[in-house]
Amino acid sequence: MKIIDVVYSPVCEATGAMIEKLKSWLEGTDVQINILPYHHLTSDKKSQKRCENCFIDVYYCNRKIDTVPLHKEQLYAALQIERNAEEDAPVFSKWNGLTAEEFKNLLNKEKISFIPITKNNYLKEMSMCLTNYPFGNPPEQYHEGCTSLKAQVFSEVWKKEDIAGVFAVLDDRVIGLLEVMPREILHKYGYMTGSTGEESSTLTIGCYEVGYGIPRVEMLDTLMEHLEKVYSLFHRSYIEGIGIYGWRDGFNPYWVYEKYGYSRTEKLSENTIVMAKRLR
Repeated sequence: MKIIDVVYSPVCEATGAMIEKLKSWLEGTDVQINILPYHHLTSDKKSQKRCENCFIDVYYCNRKIDTVPLHKEQLYAALQIERNAEEDAPVFSKWNGLTAEEFKNLLNKEKISFIPITKNNYLKEMSMCLTNYPFGNPPEQYHEGCTSLKAQVFSEVWKKEDIAGVFAVLDDRVIGLLEVMPREILHKYGYMTGSTGEESSTLTIGCYEVGYGIPRVEMLDTLMEHLEKVYSLFHRSYIEGIGIYGWRDGFNPYWVYEKYGYSRTEKLSENTIVMAKRLR
């Protein structure tokens, strides 16, 4: 019997689908799966200062054999499973998306709404990563489990803040999101955060994503522009984000923090820094 440990974070709702997909790949094999939420790990198994976010990591014999996005062929090879490793093609949203010029025109015409994430609409915000995800949508049969997984994180946020960032909507389709949560919550669930300053006064930017078919750089910029308009709705005094050099359209864009007045406070790795800003 082979035993694998699957460490995951509930901050990303799509993780729920990845876990179910992994189970289906290994059904009927001699592999036992231990599902381990990041926040349940013992302190000696957590990095003292993580230089990457935890989504889902698969370990066998204390060695990481796969991570997000999971790869069936890679897993089968590491576990010496002789099966067809062909994977289903990813399923994308059925729309044509927008060019950068079309996106700018819709902004000028105020056709795109930017809405604070609240207790009343966070389920709508979560729909983007289930039905309009840029790298392919999770199978629909997993959506309910995905939503329940992340809802536990939001339930902790609402005890401390009234909003959790902003999201963008076009014709009832969520096309971008920028989530902000108390630093200690994201740290607890395995996301990169800073460590300086007073934790109880600090917010951290977590998921910062753009929907399928939307120009990434333009949307990343516009989401931050609209986040600035709701700073007064937060209770805490400081906000921080993780910036990565050399990845202009990635998940942690250094340049956008610099553009909107964030200052460098810590270095997590050679190309990853913490940038912060005072809100009041």
